[in-house]
Amino acid sequence: MAISKINNAGYRLIELLKELIKSPLDIDELLEIVEDTADNTYRKELINKYLNTLRLFNLSVIKQKDNKYYIQRGIDTIDFNEKDLSVIKLMKNSLQQIQSIELKENLAAALQILEKNFSDSTCNLISEKTINPYVQNFKLALYDKNIQNFEKYCKDKLKLTIKYKNSSTSETEKYNIAPVKIIYKNKNAALIGYNYATNSYKEFLLENIIEVTQMPQISTINLSGSLTFKLKNRLAASYKLKEGESVIEQGPDYIIVSNNLEDKDLIIKRLIRYFNNCEILYPKSMKEKMLNLIEDMEKMYAEIL
Repeated sequence: MAISKINNAGYRLIELLKELIKSPLDIDELLEIVEDTADNTYRKELINKYLNTLRLFNLSVIKQKDNKYYIQRGIDTIDFNEKDLSVIKLMKNSLQQIQSIELKENLAAALQILEKNFSDSTCNLISEKTINPYVQNFKLALYDKNIQNFEKYCKDKLKLTIKYKNSSTSETEKYNIAPVKIIYKNKNAALIGYNYATNSYKEFLLENIIEVTQMPQISTINLSGSLTFKLKNRLAASYKLKEGESVIEQGPDYIIVSNNLEDKDLIIKRLIRYFNNCEILYPKSMKEKMLNLIEDMEKMYAEIL
């Protein structure tokens, strides 16, 4: 029971830390984050305990005039010289040129976290000198043509029929796929799609996709790729089904849910917050993976506390 409490508290503490690094939040907003990770309600005094715990780890938790809190610095600090800072400034200035919404948001979040870890000497350097953006001696190549259209295809989760030019043979091939996500490889944007013909995932360079037809059918991947989990107690009654989920069994204090769409690793990240009220039933590999993650967290927080 003691280990379980440490596990739950540790996870909630990490969730608060992640959100406080992103933006300032007030007590009510922090309490909402905590309650979203469990099936219980908590008093506001709990937030003060968590904030004091973060301070014990030498994190600079700052309270603003509007009664919102934020993390001014991270645990590890990094020294940057003037050239490093000029490159960071160039990256920040280049954000507006990126058409991919997902890439822009991820890069902005990464830069924000980086700035949170500036050392005192780096902050002093910024205050003492004017940091100009790094001047590159080459033209910045952006491969984002039609990127937003393909991001929408992934979000819509509808089947696609695409005509694709093979880079090796220059021949045009036809694929029926489920669009999954956009990635970048060697400055080139690529669509990851689930190929129904081979029951496998394949990369399609956007610049080689000649034609796209969006079909009306939802792009559900084979049931063999589904993940089944059991939710218990109050969580079973309050849980809101996500897209691609269905209840396949229900009891007086539990439900069994099948998820056919979401990436398995993302499901684990979402479900691990429920701890004792959630159990992955299938596949076995994902069940073991979640149990290993929980055990690692228990060991880490048992050592800290």
